[in-house]
Amino acid sequence: MSTEDSDILIYVPFKKENLNENEVNWLNGFKTILETSLHQITKQKISISNFISNKSLIGKKGITESAKVIIQLLLNNNYDPGNLLSTDQLKNRKIIQVNCHPEIKEEPPNDCTIINLFDESTNKTIDLSGHVDELKNEIWLKFLDIAFEIKKEIAVVEKEAKTSRGKIFVAESSTDQNYNRETIIRELEHLGFEVLPTGNFPKDMNPFSEFVHDNLKQSFLSVHLIGNYYAPLLNNIDISSVELQNDLFHEVAAELKAENKIIKRLVWIPTDIKPKSEKQKLYIESFKRNIELLENTEIIQTPIEVFKTIIRNKAEEILDIKIKTKTKSEGIKNKSVYVISNEVNNKTFSDIKQELIKQKLIVLEATQKANKIDLIQEHYYNLIHCDALLIDYSVENLQWLNSKLSDILKSPGFGRKKSFLAKSILINTGKSPVINLQIKDLDLISYAEKDISKRLNSFIEKINKNGT
Repeated sequence: MSTEDSDILIYVPFKKENLNENEVNWLNGFKTILETSLHQITKQKISISNFISNKSLIGKKGITESAKVIIQLLLNNNYDPGNLLSTDQLKNRKIIQVNCHPEIKEEPPNDCTIINLFDESTNKTIDLSGHVDELKNEIWLKFLDIAFEIKKEIAVVEKEAKTSRGKIFVAESSTDQNYNRETIIRELEHLGFEVLPTGNFPKDMNPFSEFVHDNLKQSFLSVHLIGNYYAPLLNNIDISSVELQNDLFHEVAAELKAENKIIKRLVWIPTDIKPKSEKQKLYIESFKRNIELLENTEIIQTPIEVFKTIIRNKAEEILDIKIKTKTKSEGIKNKSVYVISNEVNNKTFSDIKQELIKQKLIVLEATQKANKIDLIQEHYYNLIHCDALLIDYSVENLQWLNSKLSDILKSPGFGRKKSFLAKSILINTGKSPVINLQIKDLDLISYAEKDISKRLNSFIEKINKNGT
């Protein structure tokens, strides 16, 4: 496909002859994953092409005329800054600069969206030249962020303007959380919510307080990110905007309560939080210690991609929007069982499902999905909404088993509101696994009994007993 026909142009500011085989494969992997992510969020046919050169796109006939979005892909830090594009050069063209190397220091052009496509937890590059299905979930979600940005530019404008589903306040954060804040904003906007504030935060205390107060008063949900720094500080006063916004939330919540209205707050703290000052350390400890005295607030300490799911679920819950499930219930009183297996193609897994259905239980399972984004979202949904959980442990893999058990412990943070009626591990390996996690009421079903109906009898009885 020629570049003249493309909606999206991937511009690599390097000489083609200077790219080695691994870098060419990496570029092809990037394009494949991006196509998958775009297919995930839009039904439009979107074309993508590459342009690799040490010369600017300016003056290349037709290349920039049809492409609605240009992705400036910096594979490593060996590029020539003089070859980088800017929005001044490309009028009415959206530029997304994707930094694939942690040592890239180049400032992005004006009005350009910048996305870091490397493992920020380890500060290392990622490999897209191999099996993409082995990539971390965080990397897939970065591609989804890129896809959201692209959709804003190329989506066909509907004849009727969409009605906002409601207003959500996303608080100003310290610089180390700016990227996470921006991705949350993009995702909420994609879901149809109006994100406040729409303007810049004032730097002086009084205007800042009034600005935040007015925007909070319009919102039904407030999202706050607490990072490693006690910053940014307001002008002429030793208080951070992060702390002040949390204080203002209490004031607004009290005013809304007097008007028979309500606002909820989600406060996210990274799992690997490392405060950079004693003041920030004391603030975090004080905030967490006093949370029991606060109404309408939940403190969440999970990976950021999980927090995004929690925000979405909380917004849906507040608005009382029921999420449709593909599983068809046989009746209102029927209970659901989420069956997780590390060998879905064996006969045991099939027998488990048949026996549960025979007992008039609804079976939830991970279906075949094109990419990890779908799998993650489906797993969290099933974990949140099932009545009981059954793990089919058919292949010895303690790392896999511990990750699933860890998800059980984290499920309240994901958005689960009720206790499991039953939690069991059906052991189908030669020996019982050594479980170090302390999970209340977790039952292990021995592999000694061969009859699947007898093996599941205690599990089903527990569901019936606790479900009445």
